Amino acid sequence: MSAAFAYGLFASDSLPFPVSVGGQAAKDGTPFAKIENRVAADAELSVESKEGMIIVNVHAVNAKNEPVPGSTPAVILLQGKTKTNLDKTMDGKQLAAGNYIMSVVSEGKTASILVTIK
Repeated sequence: MSAAFAYGLFASDSLPFPVSVGGQAAKDGTPFAKIENRVAADAELSVESKEGMIIVNVHAVNAKNEPVPGSTPAVILLQGKTKTNLDKTMDGKQLAAGNYIMSVVSEGKTASILVTIK
């Protein structure tokens, strides 16, 4: 078996499991996976995981994908399910239009995904 083939059997660092937002699958990338097109603030979030608890932290970022100073990440919990909507945050606040990095934690791994809310 070639080393390239063996490497292909493992998920990437930025996307260790499939995630989609607004019907768009995240595309693997470095250092972050990405949702190509802008999504609605109430878009469906789907995580392909067998884990009973999935934690999603949504951080506002600037044009350089750096966290916005003073911003508080939104938290979305999925307990016993793999789908929810982006507006189901713990604080009940809808995400404003802008750029975000979603950290999706499941199965002891973290998927890091850039997403833009329209």
